[in-house]
Amino acid sequence: MPKHLTTLTALLFALTISAQSVRQRTTQYYPDGNAFTCINGNNRFTRALYGSIAEWRLETSDRPVFATFKKNDYRNIRFVVSYKGKSIQLDSTDYCEARYINARRDYLLRDKRWGNGTLRLSVLAYPDAEGAIWKFTATGFDDNLWIEQLMCETRESKFSRSGDIGSFEKPNAFEAPLEPKKLKYVKQRISHDLYFMFDGEHISADASITSARRYNETKEHYDRLTSSVSFTTPDPYINPVGCALVAAADGAWSGQVWLHGAVGWRMPLPGWRAAYMGDFLGMPDRQRIHFDAYAKSQVTDVPVSQPHVMDEENNLARGAYIWGTPMYSDGYICRNPERNNQFHHYDMNLVYIDELLWHFQFDADTAYMRKMWPVIKRHLAWEKKTWDPDGDGLYDAYCCIWASDALQYNSGAVTHSSAYNYRGNLLAARIAELIGEDGIQYKKEADAILKAMNERLWISSDAEANHWAEYQDFMGLKRVHKNAALWSIYTPIDCEAGTPEQYYQATRYVDSAIPHIPFAADGKEYYTLSTSNWSPYEWSINNVTMAEVMHTILAYYQAGRKEEAYRLLKANIMDFMYLGRSPGNFGQLSAMDEALGEGYRDFADVTGISSRAIIEGLFGITPNALYGECIIRPGFPESWDSASIHTPYLTYSFKRVGNKDVYDIVQHFKQPLRITIRQNIGNGEYKDTAFSTDTTQHIEIAHIDYKEEAPARPTPFAAPMGTAFNDIKTKACRTVNMDGLFNSNVTDIFKNKYLTPRSPYTTLCVPTQGIGDWCSTKRTANIDDTKLRSMVKNGLLALPVGNNTLPFRSTSEGNNIAYVSLWDNYPDSISISLRGKAAHAYLLMAGSTNPMQFDIANGVVIATYTDGTEDQMELQSPSNWCPIEQDYLENAPAFPIPEPRPYRVGLSTGIVSRSLFHDSAAKPKKAVCNIDGGAAILLDMPLNPKKKLRSLKIKALSNEVVIGLMGLTLQ
Repeated sequence: MPKHLTTLTALLFALTISAQSVRQRTTQYYPDGNAFTCINGNNRFTRALYGSIAEWRLETSDRPVFATFKKNDYRNIRFVVSYKGKSIQLDSTDYCEARYINARRDYLLRDKRWGNGTLRLSVLAYPDAEGAIWKFTATGFDDNLWIEQLMCETRESKFSRSGDIGSFEKPNAFEAPLEPKKLKYVKQRISHDLYFMFDGEHISADASITSARRYNETKEHYDRLTSSVSFTTPDPYINPVGCALVAAADGAWSGQVWLHGAVGWRMPLPGWRAAYMGDFLGMPDRQRIHFDAYAKSQVTDVPVSQPHVMDEENNLARGAYIWGTPMYSDGYICRNPERNNQFHHYDMNLVYIDELLWHFQFDADTAYMRKMWPVIKRHLAWEKKTWDPDGDGLYDAYCCIWASDALQYNSGAVTHSSAYNYRGNLLAARIAELIGEDGIQYKKEADAILKAMNERLWISSDAEANHWAEYQDFMGLKRVHKNAALWSIYTPIDCEAGTPEQYYQATRYVDSAIPHIPFAADGKEYYTLSTSNWSPYEWSINNVTMAEVMHTILAYYQAGRKEEAYRLLKANIMDFMYLGRSPGNFGQLSAMDEALGEGYRDFADVTGISSRAIIEGLFGITPNALYGECIIRPGFPESWDSASIHTPYLTYSFKRVGNKDVYDIVQHFKQPLRITIRQNIGNGEYKDTAFSTDTTQHIEIAHIDYKEEAPARPTPFAAPMGTAFNDIKTKACRTVNMDGLFNSNVTDIFKNKYLTPRSPYTTLCVPTQGIGDWCSTKRTANIDDTKLRSMVKNGLLALPVGNNTLPFRSTSEGNNIAYVSLWDNYPDSISISLRGKAAHAYLLMAGSTNPMQFDIANGVVIATYTDGTEDQMELQSPSNWCPIEQDYLENAPAFPIPEPRPYRVGLSTGIVSRSLFHDSAAKPKKAVCNIDGGAAILLDMPLNPKKKLRSLKIKALSNEVVIGLMGLTLQ
């Protein structure tokens, strides 16, 4: 009977959540009303206050020490208090309570040297200029109190990520140098209130009415801005998030577009999820400005005049920058606003258009829809011709979502890009209907996409939780890659490319198949999610990120799973906003990220999708203006009996009275929408009750009580096939002569040029050297088998395995491996004639793989007996197939690997170990375990000892990989 490895998605974790090592973390901040508060905190220069639309910002700390950031102009600002002959730097007082609230930082200071004296200060960035103002209030001092402000250059003069937090910046970069060269200071005596100002160049201080007015006007501006969105819930950790959302969004506004980030990556880019926040946070005027600016970036005068062309300079890993090719032609949206003549290596059209369609769900303004209709039409035509050139209804994905680096599908049929195109076509058909255009072709395309997704990408035929696959190969054997990342679950749910039952089932897949990363603080345990369980690590392929978890949370709410959604939401908020280094932070990378740790602040992609996860998810506000309604589907935990939300377009309060849910709703949409209350009834299903379009409504509706099914939990890994090695009998081993089959040196693997077969279309794929990705097109690896060859004596290579020795026939000169591949450089299979019987086939192998071939058979070993029967051993990453240039990361929750690990053989060291990288005492570099010189892999394939052998075949199954056999020994 054939033996196959069990797929990893069905047997995900080696340990369940409860048995994992739980990282203990320190709570940095606590909620107090709408404030993020700390006492005697230690984080310095980690909470930015954003001023005007310029890049200038003020960095604040948990104690009153500050810095300003503007490119090539960085200042450190600190204060010294003199009282009764003693001077104290304000960042070293005995007691400091710091609060981040309404886009300002407040401090309450006490010190034993002040007696009963208390000093309060607040700082705000000017909303209309580059600068800041500090207000000091002194009480309880019985002698003269002097405050001195000192400003100088910062310790570092260059920043790699604009001074953002993370491993990429030098520690203490914003601190003052020990010997400042540009020191300025101003000193004033304070009796009650005193103001210090920085105008972008100079510092000053006074207690004037003018300064008081400037401070009050600035404070009133931010109080008004940040109070435009507010949350009131039984959970105090949720309540401050509303004003923090608005402040972060305001920091990412350039005056023309939503920027990629408020701090790091502060640049215009049309894609990713930033622009969702404009509508969900009630800033429609900014939305129109943003959408109009990028509408002018759409190419309109470059018809297709060239075939699909790949970039030879980048080793055919991505499309060439040539106008007139399908990618760079009419419909493409360029990276900068109001410029439609720039190349860029992303498809940022998809999410920009999705955000535009959401704008119409808030305001179905037919005049604006007519204005933007040509933009939508050109976009959909461009997507079709470029990413579905074979017309099968499923689309390739070309850097079209946040997870884009190293995410490459080689012209495959991809779930997330197909889902976005489904929603785009479906809503285009509706818009066409409303403005009197012909939308039949768009409805037909939407139907074709949905049909193809259900037939080819929906997995429902095995023991795994039903879900969408990651993609289906276009090349080679056209196999379906079942192991889906988060984006392949939340995107079709968010785009409504399925049924409520499918949404529910797909989130159950996340429960069981996506690593849950545990952490604890203050005696409470939480867990967050990695984006996938794929390895080996590449940036954006497997990280712990706030935005990806937030989008998954939204999908859980959309699937009616409010309890699990809330657990993930609370954990995500705690992770970044309270346990992280920056209070109220919408950060990109979690401290739980294995590769990089905590990184970035107020990244606009995070702010945008967080606004949806909380407003649309937790509070359930889902405008559907294209159909004249607004759905309210609250996602409150069953334990909550009240909550309320205020936004510029809709405010409501909820309370549970007996067996009734009571809502008081006030709407302010430009066109009143019919209010529909959607109630979850279990397993993704729901009940809708429609009410009126009245501005003010009081609604009482019977509460539906149902018990949400407990989350699916991971199952421990089954032991991988071929890694046991528990029955080695050296004297019973006989080596197999396969000299005539050797077709290469093992070191040739990344020296070749793999030119065919390649997709005829523009796509992202492995470069011609057989290693790397579209962002690392020149990558290679040092493969050196000098030591291994030196160990060959009289044609035999003896490898120590545990307490035994395994002999293999090998050579010290010439070709020493038989490579197979779906690349034309090598045959796709080799067959070795065998005789006699054996209980084991020991294989010495080496080859390549990459994260896009994770959890799928890269190749297969087939033993055929003389009676025609077969045994098979699939070579599956990471169970028993490893990349020659590196090892898999061990003991990392986001990168589960089954045990026992296969033996690796260091080609340049001759060392044999199940933990070769670990045993070398090297440290992973950003979760990458490179093995200098490369490593082979030893496998132990069980055979039927009662049957006579005829042959053993090695066959390649995955595209873009190479499988090699260096030696075969039977026992």
